[in-house]
Amino acid sequence: MSIDFLYALVTGWSILLLFWLIILIFISIRKPPKAKLTLRIVINSLVFFIIGYVILFVFS
Repeated sequence: MSIDFLYALVTGWSILLLFWLIILIFISIRKPPKAKLTLRIVINSLVFFIIGYVILFVFS
């Protein structure tokens, strides 16, 4: 039962990462004038996802 929960967490985290990457790419391509998306924010958000994956795999 706990293995199924971990698979669901990894699947959900992967879907969330996919949509987040689509949003980041879309904003980067459009470059709206009032967007506050900097390279530092992009890197921090991707590091957040990587840390989330590491935590999931450590506890599995």
